[in-house]
Amino acid sequence: MSFLESVSYVDLIGYFGGGITLWGIYQKTMIPLRVGAVFGNLGFIGFGLLAGSYPTLVLHAVLLPLNGYRLYQMMRLVRDIRDSAGQDNSLEPLLPFMQRVREEAGTVLFRKDDAPDRMIVIHSGSIVLEEIDVHCGPGDVLGEIAAFTPDNRRTCTAVCETECELFTLSNDAMVQLFYQNPRFGMFLVRVVVQRLLKNWRDADARAQALLT
Repeated sequence: MSFLESVSYVDLIGYFGGGITLWGIYQKTMIPLRVGAVFGNLGFIGFGLLAGSYPTLVLHAVLLPLNGYRLYQMMRLVRDIRDSAGQDNSLEPLLPFMQRVREEAGTVLFRKDDAPDRMIVIHSGSIVLEEIDVHCGPGDVLGEIAAFTPDNRRTCTAVCETECELFTLSNDAMVQLFYQNPRFGMFLVRVVVQRLLKNWRDADARAQALLT
């Protein structure tokens, strides 16, 4: 009897479960991997039920909802990232994670080369970045770049020009939210890109002024 003749439809279901599981493991991204795991679980559940292999049945009956839930989480994350890409830079949903503080005029919020400890959103008042003579006002964000720089240091000294009301977010909380909250991650990317574009425009304007 040849191998093909000896293979029953129950065995084929088991081979299907194993094959689709291997296909999922071979994938380089999480969603196809979870899809392969879910269909692999279904195949092995069918095999375990028909072949009377109850350890296989129980194992994959437990793994199926776990893989299904992880697949749902990944698809929801992708959807949230797409949704956040079309939203504005409002930080209102993140205010519960932030601390509201008041600082007097002349207060040094941080100095150049300090280790970053918090991100600052200006609610009211004015802050100057001394080294580059940039004046920041309500809605501006400070301190978001230092946490991601290679040397992990502040690039400027920030001083309150007037009494300021600020929202602050600790560095640890900022990094956690960056990885966990797509809207916050998109917000930070936009802020950093806007800062880089502004610096590029300012540098270009200075270069043009020197040429004229």
